[in-house]
Amino acid sequence: AKVKRSMDMASSNGDSDKPSEAMMQLLAPDGYYAYLKIDKSTSAEIDEDLIKKNYRKLSLKHHPDKPGGDADTFRLLNRAQKVLKTPKLKQQYDILGLDLDDDDEQHDDDAATDGGDQPTTSQGIVHDMASMVLTTILQLGVRTIMMAFVSLLVVRYRWLLYPALAFLGFIAFRNHSIALQGGIELISPFLIGTGLLIMYQSSAETGSGILYWLGESLVIAMFTYNSVSTTPQLPSPLVLGGTAVFSLVAALWFRGKFWNYAVVVTFELFLAIFVAMAFPVMEMVLEAILNEKLKKVGEKVRLQHKHMEKYYSSKT
Repeated sequence: AKVKRSMDMASSNGDSDKPSEAMMQLLAPDGYYAYLKIDKSTSAEIDEDLIKKNYRKLSLKHHPDKPGGDADTFRLLNRAQKVLKTPKLKQQYDILGLDLDDDDEQHDDDAATDGGDQPTTSQGIVHDMASMVLTTILQLGVRTIMMAFVSLLVVRYRWLLYPALAFLGFIAFRNHSIALQGGIELISPFLIGTGLLIMYQSSAETGSGILYWLGESLVIAMFTYNSVSTTPQLPSPLVLGGTAVFSLVAALWFRGKFWNYAVVVTFELFLAIFVAMAFPVMEMVLEAILNEKLKKVGEKVRLQHKHMEKYYSSKT
């Protein structure tokens, strides 16, 4: 897109239908090096003085205010010296031999070079995945701790149970006042309160029996549904069925036992640490794979360009 737009602008602003020779050299593979007379084979360390020196000479030649100058060539020349002077941009340019950034994004690139390195595509993908997974795990951890607090303390002491029921009543009134239409959200506080009362009654009379398991399952089901639900409409039977099965199995494991909750919270903490350590490694591996693929593409692009140059030179 960048190459095509640059050629279109050059042909529309110039006196002929052909882009300028300077622009064609800049747009060629490794053209930034060739036109600025920078030896790529010895450019592992950036020689900013040489880049600035050659850029000044060429900028005077192509400046729009100078006779024979061209605004688009000058803009592309300015982009070339920025890429060669910026380590991250230079590294990306060296892989493929082409500058894939849009002309419209040059202002963003300027901000990036002033504020630090911008993440590559692979880094952005892995970072988004890691953020999503970590957020999900942390949310599960918080809800597990909340459920442990309810199961181990709230339903065992009346002075904690009554304020919890009062808070659920306030939530139910608030849901009704904002006119939630249908959906489980409207009755969710009542279902959670029912589950708490069942757990409290069962714990007071017979310990952690069937009734306690059913009450805990109901509370877990509401916690789970409220965590995954994003719309006020009634969920699909598949969502309801999956939530019910998960809640029954989870309550069968927990059964109001402290150590059962502690095991799950510890596992979630270990999983979060593992993800935080594993994703940077995955990021490096993915970036290395993508760079290797781009290097092969760059070699083919350079070879094709050489063949085209030989073909057109033979025609002249």
